[in-house]
Amino acid sequence: MSSTVPEKNRWEVGCLNKTIAREMEAAIKTRLLLGHEKTEQAKPILFKEWATAYLNLESIKTLRSYQDRLEIMERQLIPFFGGKVLTEIRPHDVEAFRAQRKKKDGTKPSIQTVNNDHIVLKHCLNVAIRRGLPATRVPLPDPQNARDRVLTEEERSKLYEAAKGHLKPVLLLAYQLGQRFGEIVGLTWDRVDLKRGFITLRSQDTKTKKPRQVPMTPDIRMTLQRLAKVRSLSTRHVFTFRGKPIQRISRSFRTTLKDAGITDFRFHDLRHCASTNLRRAGVDTATAMKIVGHKSEKMWKRYNTIEERDLVQAALKVQKYLQENTPGTLDPKTESL
Repeated sequence: MSSTVPEKNRWEVGCLNKTIAREMEAAIKTRLLLGHEKTEQAKPILFKEWATAYLNLESIKTLRSYQDRLEIMERQLIPFFGGKVLTEIRPHDVEAFRAQRKKKDGTKPSIQTVNNDHIVLKHCLNVAIRRGLPATRVPLPDPQNARDRVLTEEERSKLYEAAKGHLKPVLLLAYQLGQRFGEIVGLTWDRVDLKRGFITLRSQDTKTKKPRQVPMTPDIRMTLQRLAKVRSLSTRHVFTFRGKPIQRISRSFRTTLKDAGITDFRFHDLRHCASTNLRRAGVDTATAMKIVGHKSEKMWKRYNTIEERDLVQAALKVQKYLQENTPGTLDPKTESL
């Protein structure tokens, strides 16, 4: 009785590297045994072929970041990696990509922009591996670009005053509650409870995929009450511009910064401001992390900026504690020796 399983002993995989060839052959045999292999000869999978399939996956198409991923793939990753076999993409190829990456005007993009491209590439290849396709892993290098930029009180006032009407409430939520841009512009009225003073973020609304309840500050509550009175019935979204949901604010935000005379500041830095203000206000770490949406204390600490005035306040608190709890501590009002 002849076997119905195709011959698996010798496969032409189109790769000269023996180690990679064995990896590809092993994956082919696995797919054969599972009944997933339909062809009689294995062919190396090119990045552009998998990238197209990746972008068509339902789990990818439903991501809030899908449009950004699509743009990064089509404009950056496919043109550079398209002709490469998935298993032959190496760290030095990724380094070459990062080195040659340019913006539309030919200038060098920010490290964060290049990192975003790298993150999409990494996720694309990792999904391939999880699905049993032969592919290499490309670790994301530590960019060493953690930011600690927070606004001074004067800068905050100038920024808010310079902002256009539709931008002010967006800035307010980011500054006072630390909500991410996507969480803000994606907010709909059915998740705003003005009576209780809470904003409900569902798992699909957050980057961490964890739902959370965000308490409104009095300023935010008042702002949302005002917006509710003039809301458009043509959309469920809270934040609109000319009757349509806000999707991007990059141009108006740049204009606002310029008019306010503020430099070296990004919208995402408003999360740093919120985290820092929550700590200064004495909110405990667990509660503050819940409000801002940080999963780990490591990330919370990264977003928490310690300035000179914080150190001064710490010293004053120590002095007060010692005066109240340590016998014989010098009173600053008395003359010291």
